[in-house]
Amino acid sequence: MEESVMKGNPNQQGVAMLILVFMIALALTGYLVSGLNSDSYKRNRERQTARVLEQAKEALIGWSVAHPQFPGTMPFPDRSGDDFNYDGNSDCINITATPLNYSHLIGRLPFATQTVPCVGTGATQYGLSDNFIDGEGEALWYAVSRNLIRPAGLPALVINPASMNNPTFPWLIVRDKNGQVISNRVAAVIMSPGRVVGAQNRAGGIAGPAAYLDTAVVSGVAYSNANYAMPNEDFIMAEDMQLVSNPHPVYGQPYQFNDKLIFITIDELMLALERRAIREARNALQNYYLASAPAATDRFYPYAALLGDVDHACVETTLAGGLPIDSPFAACSHPNVGLNAFLPAWFIESRWQDFMYYVISPDCSFATPGCLAGGSITVGAQANVNALLISTGAALVGQNRPSNNLVDYVDSVENSDGDTVFDAVGTALSNIYNDQMLVVAP
Repeated sequence: MEESVMKGNPNQQGVAMLILVFMIALALTGYLVSGLNSDSYKRNRERQTARVLEQAKEALIGWSVAHPQFPGTMPFPDRSGDDFNYDGNSDCINITATPLNYSHLIGRLPFATQTVPCVGTGATQYGLSDNFIDGEGEALWYAVSRNLIRPAGLPALVINPASMNNPTFPWLIVRDKNGQVISNRVAAVIMSPGRVVGAQNRAGGIAGPAAYLDTAVVSGVAYSNANYAMPNEDFIMAEDMQLVSNPHPVYGQPYQFNDKLIFITIDELMLALERRAIREARNALQNYYLASAPAATDRFYPYAALLGDVDHACVETTLAGGLPIDSPFAACSHPNVGLNAFLPAWFIESRWQDFMYYVISPDCSFATPGCLAGGSITVGAQANVNALLISTGAALVGQNRPSNNLVDYVDSVENSDGDTVFDAVGTALSNIYNDQMLVVAP
C-alpha cells in the first residue's frame, strides 16, 4: 500500500508567514501607540493642571490687591458644611455668632460673584469669576492664613509691610517632597486634588477635604494636606504616587498621593500691595494739587510731615518727609493740611502713610506755587521732577522705626544723603534694598 504524503505549497507557506509577521508588527505598533497616547494624555493633563494653578494664583493675588475696600484680605474658602454644597461662594462666618475654627480656612477656591460682609459690601461684584478646574476635572482647593481673612463682626484688617515680619499669627508652611521647608511665610495655598486615591469617596459632591486632598508619610512623619488645625499648618508638595516605588526608603507605604500645589508668600502679596498703595498716594497728591487752586500758577503740593511723626502732621516749609495726613497737630499755613480727602479709607486704616517717603520741589510748594521753575528733583536719569514718592517697604535689618533718621527708611546712599537726587524708578529690589520710587509729576 502506497503511503500518501501531503506537502504544502512553498508559496502559500511564505504568504502565511508574511501575514503572521504583519499581524505581530501591527499588534506591537498598536501597543506602542496606545502607550504613547496614554503618556501624551497624561502629560497634557499635567500641563493643564500646572497652567490652571498658575492662573488661579494670579487671579487670587489680583483679587486681593485690587479689592476696593480691604486690599490684602483673602476670601474665606467655599465649604460644603455651611450651605450643604460647594456652590462657589466664599463661606464667611460672623465671629460674633460662630467662633472661628481653623477648619473654616480650608475648602474649595471660591469663584462666585457675591456681596457679603466678609467679602465686601456696596460694590457691584466680588468674586474670582472663574471656576478653575484641574486636568482631572476637579475644582481647585485653597487654604488661607488666619492673618488675611476678615470675619463679619470685626473691623478692617491692618495689612501693611510691618505685618509681614510681625504677624498676629504665624504664616502657613509649605514643605518639599523630602519634608524640608520651602517657605514658612505662606499667605495661601492652592491645591489640585487630582484623581481619587485609596479609600477616598467623593460621591455626592459634598465630601470634606480628606476625600480630595492627600496624606504623605515622609521619613516617618505624616503630612496631610486635608488637615488645618493650627495657624502655621504644614502643606506638602510630595512626589506623585506614580513615581514612587514600593518599598521606598523615604515614603511610607501604602503611598497614595497625587496633590499638586502652588502657593503665595506674604512677600509676593505685599510687593503687589505696595505697588497699589504707592499709586494711590500718587493719585491723592495729583488730585490734591489740582484742587489746591483754580489757577494753574497758584497750585501746590502739601508740605510734608516730619520723618517719624506718627501723627503725620504737616510742618510749614518741610519739603521732604512723611506723607501728610489730617491732624490737629498740623503746623501748616496752607488749607487742606492733609491728604485724607483724597485717599481711600483703607490706606489710612492700614497706616500705609508710615511706609511712604515724600519729596516736593520748592517751586511746587505753597510758598512758591505753580511748579514754574520746572522742578528740582532728579530720579535716575529723569530730571526736572516736581514731586516724588518712595515706598519704603518693611524695615530691613538694622533699621528702627519710627525714627527721624532717613537711613531707617530708605536703603541706598543716593536715597538717604538728603539731596534731591534719587535712585531710578524700577531699581532692582533685593534683601538689602526694597525702595520703590514713583514720580508724582510730571
